[in-house]
Amino acid sequence: MTKKEIELAMEGLFRGASIVRARKYSKKMSTNVNRELMARIAEQNWKEEKDFLKAA
Repeated sequence: MTKKEIELAMEGLFRGASIVRARKYSKKMSTNVNRELMARIAEQNWKEEKDFLKAA
């Protein structure tokens, strides 16, 4: 392999790795956001249920 071919191959590897990292980060970010929203909704539902039980 020539030096230019090696450089092109390395560039392709780095580009592929950066795409994989970006996809992994976006999935992780999405999961964390969903988990936070689910926790807020659960907390709100629990507060409403407690208020309902106190009123009953």
